[in-house]
Amino acid sequence: MPHTMEQPVLINYEARTGIILMCDHATNHVPVGYDGLGLDNQHLEDHIAYDIGAEAVTRKICELMGVAAVLGPVSRLLIDCNREEHRPSLVPMASDGVVVPANQDLTPAVIAARKKAYYDPFHDACEQLVADHVSEGLVPRVIGVHSYTPTMNGEDRAWHAGFLWNKDPRLAQAMIGLLERETDLIIGDNLPYSGKDLYHTMQRHGADHGLPQTTLEIRQDLVDNDAKTTEWAALIADVLDECLSREDLVQRKYYS
Repeated sequence: MPHTMEQPVLINYEARTGIILMCDHATNHVPVGYDGLGLDNQHLEDHIAYDIGAEAVTRKICELMGVAAVLGPVSRLLIDCNREEHRPSLVPMASDGVVVPANQDLTPAVIAARKKAYYDPFHDACEQLVADHVSEGLVPRVIGVHSYTPTMNGEDRAWHAGFLWNKDPRLAQAMIGLLERETDLIIGDNLPYSGKDLYHTMQRHGADHGLPQTTLEIRQDLVDNDAKTTEWAALIADVLDECLSREDLVQRKYYS
């Protein structure tokens, strides 16, 4: 099967504001030739294919703040940009109990071709954006924008939003503190998984460079229409604006 190169979406790519957004699960797009990965349309519209509301929130924050962003080009079911290259879930054979027919029994060569066509361009764009900021003497705050299902493994998730971090808690704690101060939302470290489990994009383009970084996860029922994504984008933009003046977020720090 030919793999047509799909470029990531770049927003305000020339902006140098001290904020970079990365949305690796932005879209449910499956290129022509994959026959929808053998799935029904209902599955491609579901959370297993992309992070519902995350793209809209990212775009609206960029519009409000003029910050730069990189959006993933294809569905996470085709290849998941937020997974390390060695992970079996890089090209998932199933997601949330749904088998992905086109992902069964793939050869290493086929997976490598998908990686070259869709995964590498996303990460190359993120890497270049970070490098350009650093070369200009900036320490950008790097934020991954995601969303999560209201229930997981049969349990309700009461949090309105959660933050992931691995070893560097600076940006996550700053944003949690500001949101708790300014709202009555239930905010905290993301559960049941954390940045110690799923953090590839932020680790690669944030933590590995000593940059303040975190992944924001918003509950999907809170960002499932235009009005809701507008409200959340405004809220997060206000918080990020305050983070720009935080003295604890202007230095590069490496955590062993």
